[in-house]
Amino acid sequence: MKGVKEVIKQASAKTIRVLSLFEMLNSGEIIKKKEAAERFDVSEKTILRDLKEINIYYSKYKYHTLVNSVAYNRVEKGYFLKVRNA
Repeated sequence: MKGVKEVIKQASAKTIRVLSLFEMLNSGEIIKKKEAAERFDVSEKTILRDLKEINIYYSKYKYHTLVNSVAYNRVEKGYFLKVRNA
């Protein structure tokens, strides 16, 4: 069974990771799941889950902004923030 300190440490790491991914998307960066997974020392599947959570945030809570969704760019082989045409 995990101790309280370990649970807090993991929760803090996830928060930092998700906020970092959020900032990267908002600054126009392309997120490549393998590179992000290595950077944050998690699996690629974890990165995909994080991006899905960010996408849910945009679709449910930021619908009045120009942001549409997190999308995949096949040419760049990474994820980016898709913006509606103004």
